[in-house]
Amino acid sequence: MISYRQGNEERTTEHVLEAVKAGREVALCSDGGYPAISDPGYRLVRACAKEGVPYEVIPGASAVNVALLMSGLSTSSFTFRGFPPRGPGALRNWFAEDADKEHTLVCYESPFRIGATLAAALDALGDREAAVCIELTKMHERVSRGYLSDLAKEYADAKVKGEVALVIAGSNPKFRRDAGEAAK
Repeated sequence: MISYRQGNEERTTEHVLEAVKAGREVALCSDGGYPAISDPGYRLVRACAKEGVPYEVIPGASAVNVALLMSGLSTSSFTFRGFPPRGPGALRNWFAEDADKEHTLVCYESPFRIGATLAAALDALGDREAAVCIELTKMHERVSRGYLSDLAKEYADAKVKGEVALVIAGSNPKFRRDAGEAAK
């Protein structure tokens, strides 16, 4: 067994690739998340593809798809953007890139930053429907649905434990709260 993580992924990829080329069977597993989707593994998959080394992908649960379906928002077109940047300006700009796009946006976030992330999304995107999905497919699964303004208040000082996926409706009037409605 070899530890394959963000801190050693680059150098371990060569070692694992050599083992595969030598005829050894290798499996990339994760203790949480889907390998190579915002988790370590992309470099290994890319190296195998580039070198012509055959590999298989065994389908399984992915928080992206589960969060999208649990959100109750449109599934006809969506974009997954991984983890957003940490700085407040960069975070707001990151969301602003999707402000006029009609696709549903899915991203991951640290449980320690979800309140600030929701506030930045509200600032950049306006008050639209969203869902905060916590610990999906696990015993303590929880989904909060509502408008970004309400969710930003709910999670402003909340102590969240576990993995978080955030789903935000696209730029479509049917998913947006009117300014007059928010004032009520």
